[in-house]
Amino acid sequence: MKNRKLLSLIILLCITVLRCISVFGAVVGENKQWHFLMWDDIYVTDDWTDDDLTIIGNDDGTTRVSDGTLYLSGNGSTNRSCIKFRVKGTCLLRVRLCSSNTSLGANVAISDGTKVLGELKTPTKSNAKVMDFEYIGPETDLYIYSKNRNVLVYIVAVDFTKIVMGDVTGDGLVKEDDAALIIKYISDSTVIGDKLKYADFDLDGTVDIKDVIKILEYIEDSKYSAELITVDTSDGTEVSTYRELTSALQKANAKVYVTDDIEVGDRLRLQKGGQSIIGVPKADGTLPVLDYRDMKGVRDIINESSTDGDAGITIDSDNNTIANLVIENAHDNGILIKSNNGSITGNTVRNCILRYNNDSGLQITQGSNNTTVENVISYRNCDVYTRGSNADGFAVKLGAGIANTTSVSDIKNNANTFTNCYAWDNGDDGWDSYDKWGQDYQTYNNIYKNCMCWNNGTPALHLGYTDYINGIELDEDLPFIRRIADTNPTGYEAFKTAYNNRTLCSATAAKEEYGAAADAVLNKKINTDNGELSVTELLNSSNWSGNPNGFKLGSAYTESICTRSLINCIAFDHEKKGFDRNNAACKVSLKNCIAFDNAKNYKLDEMTITGFESVYGWEGASSDDMPENYFVSIPADHESMERKIRKAAQMMLKYAKENKIGKTDLFEE
Repeated sequence: MKNRKLLSLIILLCITVLRCISVFGAVVGENKQWHFLMWDDIYVTDDWTDDDLTIIGNDDGTTRVSDGTLYLSGNGSTNRSCIKFRVKGTCLLRVRLCSSNTSLGANVAISDGTKVLGELKTPTKSNAKVMDFEYIGPETDLYIYSKNRNVLVYIVAVDFTKIVMGDVTGDGLVKEDDAALIIKYISDSTVIGDKLKYADFDLDGTVDIKDVIKILEYIEDSKYSAELITVDTSDGTEVSTYRELTSALQKANAKVYVTDDIEVGDRLRLQKGGQSIIGVPKADGTLPVLDYRDMKGVRDIINESSTDGDAGITIDSDNNTIANLVIENAHDNGILIKSNNGSITGNTVRNCILRYNNDSGLQITQGSNNTTVENVISYRNCDVYTRGSNADGFAVKLGAGIANTTSVSDIKNNANTFTNCYAWDNGDDGWDSYDKWGQDYQTYNNIYKNCMCWNNGTPALHLGYTDYINGIELDEDLPFIRRIADTNPTGYEAFKTAYNNRTLCSATAAKEEYGAAADAVLNKKINTDNGELSVTELLNSSNWSGNPNGFKLGSAYTESICTRSLINCIAFDHEKKGFDRNNAACKVSLKNCIAFDNAKNYKLDEMTITGFESVYGWEGASSDDMPENYFVSIPADHESMERKIRKAAQMMLKYAKENKIGKTDLFEE
């Protein structure tokens, strides 16, 4: 009897040890791939481990491996319906997957067990693709799970080398030479040796022409990358809450470092001079977010227009810095730089994303001058009550300069400068430099270098029509869409469901059909400065107050001594003008500028040209208006130029959605 009990204990101990080994697995320290074809069909209700990979199941059995595919449910987390494995440190994850939905993608989270490190937006069912995520950090457990829809996972790969796949020449790089060698292998079975395993770039189990296509796409995409920004916080104060942030800004010359996303309760104001609010990006380049969705504000923006007190951050002093932040959902401008008493100078905005604010992303005005704006993205900002009329991407206007002067040197030395900045999908212009009569200050000198804008000022975008016909899920952060959700929650939920299920109306519907379908579901109008308007009425350009222009360079009150310098600047897809003098008769210099697919690419007549080199344009709906003896040319390779520009625009959008500042080779000399 004793021996039998002893034997039972030994067996139980062995089972326990084996279970512990199975559950916790080993640390993955070298390149590894898990193909779910390796496993038989299983339903996972508990933790199940094999080959150093753990599948964490759920009670209803929806987590399973079937026919070589792992099915994860759409409400996963780090403790249900997810994949788990431990890596030794920095590596690249490659996952071949898709949503189980035929029309909607899924949001798949990558987590270290305490926080989400990043997300992958999957393609729809039958369009599975390989998606990459770079983990940068120490040894840790990594979890993969879906946040909102069921997903199908085919392969998971971990790579600790610089290049995961595609390097079949063995030189450590993925280049056109690799694609050429794979083509040769496909055509005549050329021996590639042990590098053949790297030829299956799309991880579908077969080396074919699809791998060549994916490698060429990868080479093109590799020209774009996120800025990996490092910040030394030793000379300032680290904050991670709204209370800590407001407290730190009470000090003169404060350097405040934001280490985490913060829900901001009201406007932040830099009025002491020499202050800084600087985000501390994560290792992958992700910027901290200042979210103003629930800010107190000054006005009831549902029933009246916003005011300066509703801005996210107001700067009304000298030599302040805002850097490395996402600023979103403010009730007025994302950032407002405005003097309240005399001019202000020397302020800097750098490496920021400004979006979904209820006015311009950034406004510089009323005596603000010598402002440096660098690597700033401003998109999908729109003022709802005033129907898009003020929400430019960048508003450098209404006296954004020094006091009235005739000194050429003073004007030259106090320019507002924009470098590597992008504006798209805003309610009004991309850039606006409008001045009015009787100002104490004049917008004397603006310099734009390596700047690009597209598709600004269109109501169709802000009412959801543009995304709908392009098959994109409802952008619930659009200010007009948020206003509908806040004031009509029941109708909004029905609208959102029909929108995302693609049952609201035909995918090829005209604006009028879309508007009628939306109004039928919502059954409530939106409050504006022109009374209550339906979606259909707002889609009508006669009811919209935004201006669909790219670079608006002044107004009838812009003085002739003022100057605008544009170097390597691009404007496209605007329903009015790409480059517009807007009745200004001041000086303008253009070098390496491009405009295409605007209603009118250039309207610069009556401006004084002080520099004109390599100015290009094509496919404008109407002819350009230029000063006498100045002509826009069409380059022979304009089609390839356009493809490259649109690719850059897509990549900027991708990085912005990931809360990262991207860079391209688009403007390399």
